[in-house]
Amino acid sequence: MFKKSILATSLLAVAATASADWPEKPLELIVAYSAGGGTDVTARVLQPLLEKELGQSVVVVNRPGAGGEVGHAALASAEPDGYTIGIVNLPPMLTIPITRDASFNVDDIIPVAGLVQDPSAISVPSSSPFQTLDELVAFAKENPGAVTVGTTGVGTDDHLAVRYLAKEADITLTHVPFAGAGPARTALLGSHVSAAALNLGEAMPAAEEGKVRILAQFGTESSELAPEVPTALSLGFDVAMLSQRGLGLPAGVDPAIVARLSEAVANVANDEAFITRNHELYTEVSYMSADDFAAHIESLSADYQTLWDESPWQ
Repeated sequence: MFKKSILATSLLAVAATASADWPEKPLELIVAYSAGGGTDVTARVLQPLLEKELGQSVVVVNRPGAGGEVGHAALASAEPDGYTIGIVNLPPMLTIPITRDASFNVDDIIPVAGLVQDPSAISVPSSSPFQTLDELVAFAKENPGAVTVGTTGVGTDDHLAVRYLAKEADITLTHVPFAGAGPARTALLGSHVSAAALNLGEAMPAAEEGKVRILAQFGTESSELAPEVPTALSLGFDVAMLSQRGLGLPAGVDPAIVARLSEAVANVANDEAFITRNHELYTEVSYMSADDFAAHIESLSADYQTLWDESPWQ
């Protein structure tokens, strides 16, 4: 018993030392969607500032697929040593395990901090005959299924926005899921779909270039970053949906490392360079501490389970 106690004490001392020295090597930052999308952009803006805070390089790794399941599962199953971090996406992290027998559970991921939010939006090519959301809805009523809408995948905020818009307007839309915002935007620009549901920040650059027209965004209020884009609520459609992105770690990571990373992210979130760059990309910084982010996730998870029970989105 005495020898075991000495061993246990020694192991605890080693673990404490390891946590105090973290990080001692480069870190991997998993993005569950393709390059060029909103989540990828968030990671790229975060990367250099997080490197400065931690004193180590941070390598962004895109792991797209299955509407975000591949990337979130990669984070959940990673070695819990603090060297694999992931951008966690709400609602996909919550809706994927509700929708199907997923390869990860919400409890497999430790919430570290909330970072940004970006409302979903519905856009059409500039050549589209639809000038307003009302016009698209009116056409869909007369032509059930004729309007094809690309999204970033099943169970994403974009998919849910389309799903609940169709329910609210009593229309039938044909859902075309893609592996992320990049491919969905490419399909939109090529007029391969009638419309696409992308986050506001993902659609605005193409809108400014005159390549797409944003019919509405699904935030609860007008965005100061794009005040000319009406909300669906203001147009009479009771639908609100936005993407929230934060950081997560695999379950089992030392709490001291979680606290250190959370502190580093808080410093980044308050950095004027981070705030300014996100505004330039039409993304709003919305920092939440580890405890607040965890409570928010728990609340949202219950809400989405209720929504699924009442009206499954697939």
